[in-house]
Amino acid sequence: MKFWFVGVIILILSAHSGVVLAAERQEVSVGAYGFAPYYDMEKGRGIINDVLKQLNDMQKDFEFKLLEIPSRRRYQSFTERKIDMIFFEDPRWSWKGIEHYSLPLKIDDSEVYIAHRKRAKKQSYFHKLEGKRIAGIVGYHYRFAEFKTDEQFLRSKFDIILVNHNQATVRMVLNDRVDVGVVPLSYIRQYLRENPEKNDEILIGDKVDQDYDLRLIANPKAVISKERLTKLVEGLVKKTSYKDLF
Repeated sequence: MKFWFVGVIILILSAHSGVVLAAERQEVSVGAYGFAPYYDMEKGRGIINDVLKQLNDMQKDFEFKLLEIPSRRRYQSFTERKIDMIFFEDPRWSWKGIEHYSLPLKIDDSEVYIAHRKRAKKQSYFHKLEGKRIAGIVGYHYRFAEFKTDEQFLRSKFDIILVNHNQATVRMVLNDRVDVGVVPLSYIRQYLRENPEKNDEILIGDKVDQDYDLRLIANPKAVISKERLTKLVEGLVKKTSYKDLF
């Protein structure tokens, strides 16, 4: 009788332990740096927060958690395994030589030039950058700069001021501290929706610095397998709730 009783207790404890283990999610660390509207460091959130929530709601095995990182250190954070992946990255942005794989995110976005309408009377203003003071972001890759991010190189080739986020770029344009700013098209459209009175002050150039090929960059050694992540992302990008974020 005593052995039967002990056996029942062991079975109950094992079942309970199994429930606890089944409820535990494996953490997947997702890096995010200032790249509004995808992640706005001033607001502490962006589209990425909604994307991660949708991924977490789609399954129960993994917990995708955001980790804020500086843009310049994202490659080091990735190679040191401090983060498992980064959303909204272009493979052309210094990922060559770093072990990774990428998944398409079905996003149509680009980087454009903006200027104050007092300076830019028409689109031809953007045809040449020579002689113009430019505002850009520290750690960003620009086509006009051959996708190089070295600050010494940038300052030797261009009259450029590097700031930490897109809102600072817009402020410098509005305050006549620079002639041209370079920002994501998605960001400046969002900014003008939220600040419609600025439409009469900001001219968006038809000239595009680069068309983004934004993808998810993931570490093959991450806790989630490539096969599982691929299937999740393929399901994610088909969802109406995902498409509505853009």
